[in-house]
Amino acid sequence: MSRPPPRTIGTAPSGHGRTNPPDRIALGLRARLLLGGLLTAVAGFVDAIGYIGLGGLFASFMSAASVSLGVGVGDGSWGPVHQGGMMIASFLGGVTLGTVLGGITGVWALSAVLALEGLFLAGSALLATCDAALAISILPVVAAMGVQNTALQSVSGVRLGVTFITGTLVSLGQALGQALLGYPQTWPLGAHALPWAALMVGAATGAILHREFGPVALMAPAVLVTGLAMLSAAAALNAGSPTRRRPLPAGASRDRPIVWPHD
Repeated sequence: MSRPPPRTIGTAPSGHGRTNPPDRIALGLRARLLLGGLLTAVAGFVDAIGYIGLGGLFASFMSAASVSLGVGVGDGSWGPVHQGGMMIASFLGGVTLGTVLGGITGVWALSAVLALEGLFLAGSALLATCDAALAISILPVVAAMGVQNTALQSVSGVRLGVTFITGTLVSLGQALGQALLGYPQTWPLGAHALPWAALMVGAATGAILHREFGPVALMAPAVLVTGLAMLSAAAALNAGSPTRRRPLPAGASRDRPIVWPHD
């Protein structure tokens, strides 16, 4: 007799809040995994540059910035307080901008959010070419990572495109434990491990390119994210063309087109 499946952890009930507006583009499953992996690799890339250049602070991981701020307050050292506070404010501002932009652009939400992220990343690379201090040029990157966290929603506990990985490892560990207990798996274990692997690959790539080019290496993720935004916009435009629409799958709606890329 098989065990009943455990309750899914980490997925909000459908219809709660406005995190997934009804007119927002609905990505196919493979597209979500691919895009989520690429965006998590971008987070690893910029975190490597922040870690190397800022002595242990990460561009996308605000727990480190919060600890730095708290330690600075406790020690009366206002340099870490200033840096940590500026990074937290930039990240929070990016999340807010991404949420508002995604809420007002409808089916163009994904391409608009990714374009905003690419703009922030390119601005940071431009500041680096102007010999701005990394403590300043990293702030648009931090805002970009805040924006990125609004691009995709988690699927059955698999966190896609987020810039933090601890929760992903928790989900992976839970999936391993459930597999040992004999529960049926909603997702293969590899799906839970994908974000962690993508972050590692991105961090290694960021360290290599930073060694060769310095902070200007931030132009690489800027180009990648901008390309993803353009591809998303082109696919949304193509899906909206009456002459190019395909028959809808069972239960699908024209209000939630399956785009980028077609499954």
